[in-house]
Amino acid sequence: MAKMKVARTQIAEPAKTTSTRQERAVRTRLCNAYELLAGQPVSLVGLSVEERNNVVVSAVLDEANNIVVISRVGDPVWEMWPYFSTPNTPNSMKRLGWSAIPETYREACQNVLYHYWKVGRPGMGQPAGSMLLKTLLNLGVFCRFVASLELESLADVQPLHIANFVHRQKSAGLVASTMVKQFAALELLYHFRDQHKAALRVHPWPESSAAAVAGQAGQNGMDAGKASLTPLIPVEVARRLFLYAEDILACAEKQLDERDSEERSAFSGPGRTVIRDACFYLLGVLTGMRSSELSSIEVSAGRTEVKNGIVFHWIAAIEYKTKKGHVEYLMPAMGHRILCILERWSQPYRERLAKQVSMMERKSQPLTPKQLQWLITARSNVKRLFLGNAKGGLVPVSSVRWGTICADFSRAAGVDWKLAPHQMRRLYAYTFVRHRLGDMLFLKEQFKHSSIDMTQLYGSNPLQDAALYDDILSELIAYKAGVVAQWLEKDEPLAGGAAPRLMEMRAHDFGNRKELLIETSRRVNMRSTGHSWCLAQDEGCGGSGIYAKGTCGDCRNGVIDRRFIPIWQEAYRHHKELRMDAQELGPGVVMRVERDLYQAAKILKDLGVEVDAEEGDGQIAPR
Repeated sequence: MAKMKVARTQIAEPAKTTSTRQERAVRTRLCNAYELLAGQPVSLVGLSVEERNNVVVSAVLDEANNIVVISRVGDPVWEMWPYFSTPNTPNSMKRLGWSAIPETYREACQNVLYHYWKVGRPGMGQPAGSMLLKTLLNLGVFCRFVASLELESLADVQPLHIANFVHRQKSAGLVASTMVKQFAALELLYHFRDQHKAALRVHPWPESSAAAVAGQAGQNGMDAGKASLTPLIPVEVARRLFLYAEDILACAEKQLDERDSEERSAFSGPGRTVIRDACFYLLGVLTGMRSSELSSIEVSAGRTEVKNGIVFHWIAAIEYKTKKGHVEYLMPAMGHRILCILERWSQPYRERLAKQVSMMERKSQPLTPKQLQWLITARSNVKRLFLGNAKGGLVPVSSVRWGTICADFSRAAGVDWKLAPHQMRRLYAYTFVRHRLGDMLFLKEQFKHSSIDMTQLYGSNPLQDAALYDDILSELIAYKAGVVAQWLEKDEPLAGGAAPRLMEMRAHDFGNRKELLIETSRRVNMRSTGHSWCLAQDEGCGGSGIYAKGTCGDCRNGVIDRRFIPIWQEAYRHHKELRMDAQELGPGVVMRVERDLYQAAKILKDLGVEVDAEEGDGQIAPR
């Protein structure tokens, strides 16, 4: 049987340096019946019942280049799977089921949603399939509320009804971000009210917005955004999860040997996916990939290059959220080992899927739309690594399923933390920031030395994911704002040449403290020397303070806060030990040791730590 006509939708063309693996991936996607779809109306207004019901929503070309209509407007379910490219989206989230809308209001909502899909909102472009599904679900929430009022149509909704709906949703304790989406659905019903005579006729909140009504605007909006931020995995939890995953990898080869010798089952039994799950966690925290991008990883995804004598390791994936397409993520050297183990683990799955594809291709009879969907999806997955058993057969693990797997993985590691996939991306961004500002954490070989500049590193690769850079920058601003906020606390002890100026700022009454902190963190260049903060906006001392700690105590650009107390305690102890040796090396060395000892003692005193600089046991006691 001839191969399916294919083309990857919404994926950028790979660069000339892109591997043949990526070129092959481009040929595994379905081609929509674009000519037919382009001829469909952008509005359902004015059509007869028959014409309206026959408008094509989705259609594809089969093996013989024949058009196969998947869904029409009159169908109770609109199958949208031809418009989805993310491998980890389950089939249940690729269809619009209209039973969620009470029948009385269904036609009006269909007209509005269809037109919204075709033209989008002004300045925002056409919505993706996932956005259509979310909008439909939110329309259903409002329509069911209206049905409870026994109104004959959405055109009968009055401002009082809308006010009661808002009050009910707020009383339910919903977070602001959820209410914004629900209230935005009402705005959509009003904005496209010309699409049906029974659509919403009154503006839900004149001179306001869904965000403002939900409490996600201005200062309240900043607080709401902070509350809904992906939680950061605590460092100790991250350490235990990482070690647990490494232990699984250490035993992986032995388990795979047993599987290949048929002592273990590849498709059933306990522990059959534990290797896959460990690889998912490790690649997530070591690369910053989203769940969808991890699910797109295929065989031979890793590569290595040398630039300026430094070895860099990259892993290829597909970035779906911002439609950048083929991207590459920096990974540590151990990433190659993870990929090697993952390829070996997934081999039986990929081989079984390839056989199933071959059997379907040999069918002599035309394929049904359902069979066609399976075949197209299976072809795109035969080289993917994060596969699993699902109701529809062997497919990449879905985003919903990964949420459950991550929670189970965390419990198995013995930590009391509800792990979720996107937390791994935030942990990566947070760790990147801490590394750049002098705290190495557990990055291992991820970055070879702390002087590598983030912009240079990511800018050197045209296939990099710009959205990850944005996440890192957001984390950097938040982290710096937290440091500055600590400096401005009334009783926070500070040392260093810049400390007096900072403490003077505490006396000022700022109109908006939060905005001040964020703006300061954006504008002020902060670097960690490992023992102080350097605020030099130019070259400063040229880095000499990194090696001569004491100079930061008097430098006008130096700030030392309590997080550096252990460093200066150790420096103080060390210089007291050097006193005896210095006597034998001459007066010059004695002067240097005494000067550095005095400087360490002064900094510790400024930070609220009592020291005894005289001869003795050198004990340092906090006040």
